[in-house]
Amino acid sequence: AVVEAWQRIPADDPAYSLRLNVVMPDHFHGILVCKGGARYSLAQIIERLKARSRQAIRRLKNAPTLDVWEDGFHDYAAFTPATFNAFADYVRDNPRRWQLRHDNPQWFAKQTDVVHPRLPPETRWTAYGDRTLLDYPWLEPVVISRRLEGVELETEVTRLLALAREGAVLIGGFISPGERRVASEAAAIPRCRLVYLHPWGLSRYKPHGRAAAERLASGLTLALSGFPDTEESVPRRGNCLLNNRWAQAIAALRKGQE
Repeated sequence: AVVEAWQRIPADDPAYSLRLNVVMPDHFHGILVCKGGARYSLAQIIERLKARSRQAIRRLKNAPTLDVWEDGFHDYAAFTPATFNAFADYVRDNPRRWQLRHDNPQWFAKQTDVVHPRLPPETRWTAYGDRTLLDYPWLEPVVISRRLEGVELETEVTRLLALAREGAVLIGGFISPGERRVASEAAAIPRCRLVYLHPWGLSRYKPHGRAAAERLASGLTLALSGFPDTEESVPRRGNCLLNNRWAQAIAALRKGQE
């Protein structure tokens, strides 16, 4: 039903051409190319897709009031071939990552000696959660100085939350008051994903509260540390500054920066 609705998009508006799509158990990925001069906005196109597929699924299930879709959607505009190809690869690889999460429950226990192309190889990494979050092309670093106040602070918090709503995976230590605020408010955004770079070891790591545990188990949170287990859970300035550099370097690799 969803694919049939997707395939009708060019008939609704020839400005849009289809590239690829993947139907997942609880969400849908699709890549469109807009040639310009579109009759309908992207939001209208998505709403038509949802309405048609919802109607078809309700008929198939004989459930006229069945909830099918959450409100809203995430979109990202790719303006370079490299960015477009990175997201195309991510979409194609979605089923594999989903199956890996379900076939490897050990991922939700402590993982040591974690290796990933985005992680500085000279550091020994430890993690809890779904490390395939590092595969996502759009990681956005969250680095907010404690000295940032007033309008400047509000502007930066608003910017980061807007990016999270658009689909960015936020990555950072979330130590300063501004960073903690971003993490708290972003966690309330449906399906928002966060990578926590802890500035200490993970020997005593435990998600705080039911919501945090559910996010970890649902693949929405990755807890990551480049510090040994012997490093106490104290936010030392040197560790936090190193964390900030890591967050920026890891996120920069989506643009092919070294």
